Amino acid sequence: MSLLSRWLTATSGVLTVAAVTWGRRRRTPGPVPVSPSPLQDIRARLLSAESDVRLGGLRDWVEHGESRAENRQPALDVLCEALRELPWPGTAVDQRWRSVLQASLAARLRPGPGFWLGSDVDLRRTTLVDFDLSECRLRDARFDGTRFLGDARFDQSTFLGAFEARGAFFGRHVLLTRSVFARGLGLRGSTVCGNGELSHIHVAGPAVLRGVRFSGRADFTCSRFGSELDCSRVRFGGRAVFRRAWFAGASSFAGSWFRGREDFVDAVFGGESSFENTRFGHRVHAD
Repeated sequence: MSLLSRWLTATSGVLTVAAVTWGRRRRTPGPVPVSPSPLQDIRARLLSAESDVRLGGLRDWVEHGESRAENRQPALDVLCEALRELPWPGTAVDQRWRSVLQASLAARLRPGPGFWLGSDVDLRRTTLVDFDLSECRLRDARFDGTRFLGDARFDQSTFLGAFEARGAFFGRHVLLTRSVFARGLGLRGSTVCGNGELSHIHVAGPAVLRGVRFSGRADFTCSRFGSELDCSRVRFGGRAVFRRAWFAGASSFAGSWFRGREDFVDAVFGGESSFENTRFGHRVHAD
């Protein structure tokens, strides 16, 4: 074979390999689409406009949370997100669906069948209607900036973590009677258009009610504050009852305004108390 023939043979082999390699590169598939996670799919269905799709998503949500203990908190987070994103006032269907989601949430937080132990709830900046977490048991509960329309019930519940509702709006009554707050109670700057029922509560951590506005009665009868209480700059529009209340730490009512009758009969102050610049609309009852 001549030199030219040998060169052509070698060159054709190289070109063949290059063509095969280029073809393989062109046939390499692009990025594989990532399918949504089960919770992402459930979230999308919970926000669907179709009722049947929503109900199917809720059934799968329960099954997902019940399947493994580690699924429960992420599932609760998705349900809270669905509540937060519901339009207000929305349609009549949206309003009924809000009630269904609220009831589903409470069912997982109330001891009994289907109870999910050790759960947190984050419903900040959410609109809730006739919200009921009475007789529930959970850790952290966050309602900063939340709007409660109708009564808000938290009575006879146990909060092992923090309870925060800074700047919340309670359109009617808020009931916290006989509840336990292991790490504190935060209502700073909130507005209560109805009555504040806080009798027989037990607050182990700091209680911050600074700047709260009560339009109706504020009842703290027999309440127990195991740490500091900041009740400064509170506006009590109706009767304020602290009869037989117990304040273990420092308590401040500085700058508050008692427009209605106030009752501190048999209240016990274990730490320093401050009533500096406090205004009273009626005679103080503290016998």
